[in-house]
Amino acid sequence: MRQKLYRRALAILCVLLVFSQMVQAAASYHNEQQRLLEEELTKEKPKLTLWYTDDKLNAYLVEAAAEFEEQHKVEITLQLVTAVDYIENINTASISDLGGPDLFVTSSELLEKARLAGLAVENDSFTKQELEAFFPQKALDAATCGGKLMAYPFYFETCFLLYNKGYTDAAPKAIDEILAYADNFESGAGTENVESIFKWNVADIFFNFFFIANYVNLGGPTGDNKAEVQLSAEEIIECLKYYQSLNAFFAIDADEVTTDNVLQEFIDGKIVYTIAKTDAIARLDAAIAEGLVYQIPEEEAQEPAEGEEGGEAEPEEGAPEAEVPEEEVPEETPADNGYFYGIAQVPDLTEGLHTKGLSVTNSVAVNAYSRERDLAKAFAKYLTYDKANDLYTMTDKMPVKMGVSYANSEMEILIAQYEDSVEVPKITDLSNYWIEMEIVFANIWRGNDVQEEIDAVNQSVQTQLQTEE
Repeated sequence: MRQKLYRRALAILCVLLVFSQMVQAAASYHNEQQRLLEEELTKEKPKLTLWYTDDKLNAYLVEAAAEFEEQHKVEITLQLVTAVDYIENINTASISDLGGPDLFVTSSELLEKARLAGLAVENDSFTKQELEAFFPQKALDAATCGGKLMAYPFYFETCFLLYNKGYTDAAPKAIDEILAYADNFESGAGTENVESIFKWNVADIFFNFFFIANYVNLGGPTGDNKAEVQLSAEEIIECLKYYQSLNAFFAIDADEVTTDNVLQEFIDGKIVYTIAKTDAIARLDAAIAEGLVYQIPEEEAQEPAEGEEGGEAEPEEGAPEAEVPEEEVPEETPADNGYFYGIAQVPDLTEGLHTKGLSVTNSVAVNAYSRERDLAKAFAKYLTYDKANDLYTMTDKMPVKMGVSYANSEMEILIAQYEDSVEVPKITDLSNYWIEMEIVFANIWRGNDVQEEIDAVNQSVQTQLQTEE
């Protein structure tokens, strides 16, 4: 009996010991978890700083930063800064004690300057197959310097043709067709509001450069090769003479015209054709939504005069019904997409003089001075790829990422125009070229000699490049 009591007491003691160890283990685990939690709360999160110069990106960047912070437990600071001396300011901040941005949004024309200053690291976040699948070659070229992809292509701007569908059924293939339209144009019911057949901002190089863009070479495909600069092709002179001749047809006052005014006149139904930039689409759509677009009155059908027969003549009784030949049956008119404007690529000048639009690509570059390069690269990819489907709806800017859908299917034409455009070059020695060419176009529009104007600017550029023409 006593032996049984000893055994029972021993069993109870073992249970108590096991229970005590379990309690101690649980308490130890709880204390460890509490310690880790406190350590996590007191641990400083990694930080990223992004610089940008366009306030239209505000909402998009704020939302993207919040989402990325939640996913990666990082703290992101967004800084809207001046575009004046942008790269110089990034460089100064980067080598200071306070430090510069971990990544920054920059246009293609400033990317080479950033690379030469040691402010950009290679974009190695995508495989070659992914780059080919998700980005146009034009965007990759724009983000390439020195043979390497040095940034994350983000969004683009380019010029294209807008036309009012109430006045014309289709886009012209050449400006010669616009001239023919103008010659045959008769003001009347439905067109009495038209003041200009073709009008664009002749004072802005972005809207003028397409006239000669097909015949200039601004540094090769990636725009950074001095050996591939060609600005004196014979066709350039022909194109500029054609450009000058248009003043006699359309008489646009270069001192008075502005991009905003031209677009407003298009909205008001006063212009049939115009050259616009990608940001114009959002303004047109806003005007549609607000009911501010000029409504072209439909031509009323004329009633037959008294004594005249109206409509189709009725066949005589017993006469066989006339058969309509199959080839004469009218084809069904394509359905309108609901927009009063049409989008098309810039037209050629003639059958023999071809054009290309001008484009600028903005990219996100990761600063070589960043202490959080991997995180900065991940955020750059998030901005330009993972969240890019939201970019247009939040900023009115066209993402370079392929596969984004738009309410207006014609906006796909803007992608095609971009892919067939001439990108602003990255060569720093060509930075004055745009200012000089804007002056050249202005002088030619006013009647100056084309050859003299283009020779002067070419000589100036070649001097800057320090190469023989």
